[in-house]
Amino acid sequence: MKFHFKKIGFLFFFIISCFVTAQTVDKEGIPIPPQPPKLVNDYAELMTISNRENLENKLLAYNDSTSTQICVVTVNTIGDYEISDYAVRLGRSWGIGQKDKNNGILILVAKNERKVDIEIGYGLESYITDYDSKEIIDAILVPAFKQNHYYQGIDEATSRIIAQLQGTYSAPAKSKSAVDALPDWAFILIMTVIFIIIISIISSGKSTVSIGGGGWTWTSGGGGGSSWSGGGSSSSFGGFGGGSFGGGGSSGSW
Repeated sequence: MKFHFKKIGFLFFFIISCFVTAQTVDKEGIPIPPQPPKLVNDYAELMTISNRENLENKLLAYNDSTSTQICVVTVNTIGDYEISDYAVRLGRSWGIGQKDKNNGILILVAKNERKVDIEIGYGLESYITDYDSKEIIDAILVPAFKQNHYYQGIDEATSRIIAQLQGTYSAPAKSKSAVDALPDWAFILIMTVIFIIIISIISSGKSTVSIGGGGWTWTSGGGGGSSWSGGGSSSSFGGFGGGSFGGGGSSGSW
């Protein structure tokens, strides 16, 4: 009997690859942490090798300089899970971010379900709000993914996240509000009336205006009192640090 060694070899490696793939998820169907650890884990193969390397180097450099870990994971399917539930489980299982800071961020992409989720660690929820993560998904990730530009979308999204964490992101100018649309004379008249009212109140001796490091505060002493306030407010990846997630973030689909 003659054996076709090429076919046997192909079958052997196919069986091995199936076995290895089956071992990459835990009993709940969540991928086990990669070995060696990586910040970019493209299981669904949505990006080229070069793209993955560029993104890995970018996120690694940010991790090295800040200890904040932005992790990208793409999977073929999330099965019966809601993508936000799957993402939280994955983020906790891997321990993305530092344990004492919970400064991890996870971008999860599910290829078959055409869904994407951004999860924010406890320690970063005041810097990247649910509104922010939703805006990143709707304005950056979804439009790019609709064009099959997965790397472009993820790269731009991570740049936006980094800029926002560093305080260097500036939101685009919004369309004019009703006040902005007022004629100049009407705006001047309104401001004049308001100024006269404030001056009258202050001159009565029942109000105070104070300015401090946190901004300005106006307080009225009459009646029940009222106030206004404004202003103020390269090395190899060593592995995840045991951070956790509480469900802060947003999801979307394309």
